[in-house]
Amino acid sequence: MLSLRHLDGAKLKASLGGANVGALMLSVAVMAIVYLIQADRWRVISAAPGVSLSRFAEWVVGAVAVNNVLPGRAGDILRSEWLARGAGKPRASAVSSVVVDRGLDVVTLVAMFGLTYPFVPHPRWLNDFWIVGGSLGAVVSIVFIAAAVYAGRGRSSAARGMRARLADIAHGVGSVLRGRLVLKIAVRSALAWTAWAFSAWLVASSLGIALTPLEVLFVTAVLNLGVAIPSSPGFIGTYQWLGVSALGNLGVGHADAFAFSVLMHAAWYVPTTIAGVVLALRKVPTAVAGALVQRPSENRAA
Repeated sequence: MLSLRHLDGAKLKASLGGANVGALMLSVAVMAIVYLIQADRWRVISAAPGVSLSRFAEWVVGAVAVNNVLPGRAGDILRSEWLARGAGKPRASAVSSVVVDRGLDVVTLVAMFGLTYPFVPHPRWLNDFWIVGGSLGAVVSIVFIAAAVYAGRGRSSAARGMRARLADIAHGVGSVLRGRLVLKIAVRSALAWTAWAFSAWLVASSLGIALTPLEVLFVTAVLNLGVAIPSSPGFIGTYQWLGVSALGNLGVGHADAFAFSVLMHAAWYVPTTIAGVVLALRKVPTAVAGALVQRPSENRAA
């Protein structure tokens, strides 16, 4: 409702109707590259050489599809379960890989926001956003540093139960964040979000919105940091408010800003949701067949 206030429907229709379809299709293709880079980063983090990049890409897209239809970030929880089963890894190790993967996104986006913040106007909402986003980035960084220190000291065998599981996760996080591996995953994080920014630039260009590289990075950081906190399924509503606020702060008109938020949202929401349905339909027959094979006696009795 905040993003819809005082929105001129006629201007919005004209803005959407005049969008360059070719640029929009290219933005969707670039977004697919984003997910491929993120899948490769997660594969490096998880150290599962026996699992193909395509399988990691399936899990990444599948998690996004789940987040599109369920509140919170249920897809990120499922990612660790899929990795544990698919790669035969301990669940604590799988969870720690997802923690590092998502945490690096936050750190990268906060750094991107900090880089662009001095060069844009500072309304009150943006100052508050910087405080919250900066605090989130600081917390994630502190957790990463503490985990790295903990991993360097070795694992304690005295802990039991939940403490032992948390200790295993912390050790797994810290082990990844030590040595040259940090540089590899940091480079992939920077590449992924640079590609995302390029996709956003294509969507803006399709609407005739001219953005400088710094402005595109600013919009990228605001949109994605803003939805880092779990909210509605697919971030519907939240995404539109963030898009209108970020572009409005750069002098873009309300109708064009809202059109951008809708098209940018659709560029990843629609393809990932369709892909998630396709993946689910592919897995259901396999799961049913597996269940039938495990119960041959019941099948014969039937």
